[in-house]
Amino acid sequence: MNSPATSTWHVIVPVKHSAHGKSRLHPPPGVRRSDLALAIALDTLHVVLEVVEPAQVIVVTEDAEVRLQMQDRGAHVLPDPGRGLNPAIAAGIDRVRREAAGTPAAVLLGDLPALTADELRDGLAACAATEAAVVPDRDGTGTVLLTHHDAGRLVPRFGTGSAARHARTATVLQPELPRLRTDVDDDKALREAVSLGVGPWTRRVLDLPAAAGA
Repeated sequence: MNSPATSTWHVIVPVKHSAHGKSRLHPPPGVRRSDLALAIALDTLHVVLEVVEPAQVIVVTEDAEVRLQMQDRGAHVLPDPGRGLNPAIAAGIDRVRREAAGTPAAVLLGDLPALTADELRDGLAACAATEAAVVPDRDGTGTVLLTHHDAGRLVPRFGTGSAARHARTATVLQPELPRLRTDVDDDKALREAVSLGVGPWTRRVLDLPAAAGA
């Protein structure tokens, strides 16, 4: 049985419209890239909702299916301003700043199909030990998780090489949490995520067998 969501974090998750996302992925024959992009996002988001109360989850997206599912679960959904990843994240940060000033906040990428609730809890717990933290991806160059004890002081600098930029103002953490640190942007990363075990939406789209005991 899953543990109840009790985290004090507010978590901001930007999700690109599935019709435009994951352009570097080459899905198997018969699988639409948009369906795979949507599945990856939904697997990520539903894990977040296992860990964080829906009222503390802010999803920034223009994807209708993501919006519908997250609103049904009670999460806050904001429109993507359409100027790229950092402005989308900034919109979520502004929402937390207005509604819950001074509270801890995290930015989590929405492309972590192998993520589990346990690894997300462990990642957030590690981040809680320092005022500002950045968790790089498995390659060590990108950022999968960015946190600050004061949401108003979060400054997103995502994009190529973002881990180094975030490291200027945040403590770099490299926990042994491969499911948290495997973001899927290309075919190699997708293979790595599948080898770890992906969530039900991604598994279904890729027509993979269910994990043992699932």
